[in-house]
Parts: sequence; structure tokens; C-alpha cells
Amino acid sequence: MYGFGNPGRQDDGLGPCAVEEIEKRRLPGVTTDANYQLQVEDAAAIAEHEMVIFVDASVEGKAPFTVRKVFPAKTLGFTSHAVNPESLLQICTEVFGKHPNTWIIGVRGYEFDFAEGLTEKAKVNLDLVLDYINLLLSEYKGRKMAEKSADKKTILIIDDDADLRASMRIMLEASGFSVGEAADGTEGIKIAEKIKPDAIIVDLMMETIDAGSRLSTHFKDTGFHGPIFLLSSAGDTVRYNIDARELGLAGIFQKPVEHKVLVNTLKKQLKIE
Repeated sequence: MYGFGNPGRQDDGLGPCAVEEIEKRRLPGVTTDANYQLQVEDAAAIAEHEMVIFVDASVEGKAPFTVRKVFPAKTLGFTSHAVNPESLLQICTEVFGKHPNTWIIGVRGYEFDFAEGLTEKAKVNLDLVLDYINLLLSEYKGRKMAEKSADKKTILIIDDDADLRASMRIMLEASGFSVGEAADGTEGIKIAEKIKPDAIIVDLMMETIDAGSRLSTHFKDTGFHGPIFLLSSAGDTVRYNIDARELGLAGIFQKPVEHKVLVNTLKKQLKIE
């Protein structure tokens, strides 16, 4: 885990602060580092690991944080010794022949003046991202320790929020699931026919206010027998307006998604030890 940013500029220090907090937990098998910026020399360090998590402050990203997969850059780009995660992964691949699973988490920050200490809102986001990272690491470790199952379960996520899909996908893949994604109902139907998911998670409100419920009905009517879950940002009121049993739903996940609940619920529904 590598946190980068300047602790002398308020919330720009979110990356190093995240690393500091993870170090306090003394998690086995986890190494940490922090600096003002990434450097070319860091490629040698990440080449020694099978998974790398970069943490940085986000100026305009969604709160509390966003997650995305990092892929090697097609062309290298850096100034002096400073380098971005994509270029660093490209160096790692070309020079050391290694390509670790690499993700970057952008924690939403609010103030970036020359002063020490995080803002109160940034501290709240930091606590949430630490819970996410802790769960991600424990799920990943648990999967690596277990024997790889030939019966790998596949989850299809249908949601028009790319950031939400990314955070869920990374957590589910770390937990041993195979994951498919779609941004709307039409694409979701096509992907479902292709990957034959064991469970489907669909957003309630996409193209229309009831797109998710209508899509759930479609899957049931066309013979899908696995569990279907709705995603809702409408709060508890959605429970009074939608009869989950009538729609054949296995349940409703509220946004922002509690990833621990998500993973545990899917494992229970799909009878995964």
C-alpha cells in the first residue's frame, strides 16, 4: 500500500495518513510506503508484490472515495522523477516483467491550503476508506489462502454509476467472485446472456425511476433462477414502495453500499464457505 501526497497541505495528506493508520493495524503480509509523489524508483518495490493499492487525495471526486483499476500506460509520462501510477506500472512490467494487481483509491478532500491537519469531512472519508481497505485486504488474503474452486460464482452488476461499479467489482473479485458489468438495462440483458451470472445486482433508478424493478421482472420472466438484488439510494422509503418478494428479489442494498454486508450476503445466498 502506497500513499502519496503532501501532509503540509491539509487534505492533500490523505494518502500518507491512510498509510499511517494501516501501519498501526500491523496487518500480516502488508507492506507500506508513503511519499510526496510517486518516483520511478518505486517500480522496483511494487514488482515484489502481487497486489498494490495506491491512495491519494481527490480534489473533485465523489465522496467518500472512488476506486479504479490501474493498467500500464501505453506511453510513459513523467516529469523529473515524478511519475503517475499508470507509468509506474508500465515500468514495472517492462523492466521487471511483473504486473501486480494494482488499484488506486481517491479519497475526497476539501481544503488544500498550506497548513497541517485534515479537515473534519476528510477525516470521515478517511475512516470509511480504511474500513474498505481493511476488508479488501482480508478478503484477498482469504481467497489466496483457500484452494481455487472450479465452481467460481459470477456476479453481474448493472448500474449507471461507473465509480460504484468499480468499487464493488474490486471488492468482489478480491473475494473470489467473477464479475461482469453493465451501465444500463439493455447492456445488462446482453451481458447476462453472455456470462450466465449466478447472481445479479441491479440499480433501481437508471434510464427511468423504476428501471431496476422492471429489469428484475424481465430476468425472472425469462428463466433466471439466481438471486437478484436491487441497489437503491432512495433510503428506507424504497422498502415501503417495492415488495421485494413480489418481484422475486433476494434483497435490497442501500447506497452507499456496505461492502462487508455485500460480500457476506452474496456468500450466504450462493452457499459459499
